[in-house]
Amino acid sequence: MSLHQLIYYSRNTAAGDDREMLRQLRDIVAVSQANNSRDGITGALIFDKQWFVQILEGEMERIEATYNRIARDPRHGTITLVETRGIPHRQFAEWAMGGTMRTPEVQEIFLRHGIGGTLDPARLKGGAILALALDLKAYEMEKKAAIARPA
Repeated sequence: MSLHQLIYYSRNTAAGDDREMLRQLRDIVAVSQANNSRDGITGALIFDKQWFVQILEGEMERIEATYNRIARDPRHGTITLVETRGIPHRQFAEWAMGGTMRTPEVQEIFLRHGIGGTLDPARLKGGAILALALDLKAYEMEKKAAIARPA
């Protein structure tokens, strides 16, 4: 099986206050996890109120179908494909769809990647998005492991 990675970003067009956006983000992640598990897709979603930045991994036909479905979702505006490339192995194998919301808790990770103010994904190359997503994944995995460790 030939693996590919697709990276895109889109403007968040969901209306509502912070609580409503969080609810919608949870819905998006839950549906994405179910669909991606079914389709053999892994990846990561970064959300920062204005933008969705996502990495999809899997067979090219399936990630393209997922990308096209997302492009039709009214919560995503101005969807922009950043990069598609072949990969030797999955970098998000643990996540049918891991989601990270930009919060004060992860702000240091964004700062390490030179993102101090508003996220502008148009200024980021695919490699920079991937590096940010991998660092956010490492943080989430460590947080999960710390919770699982006995005191």
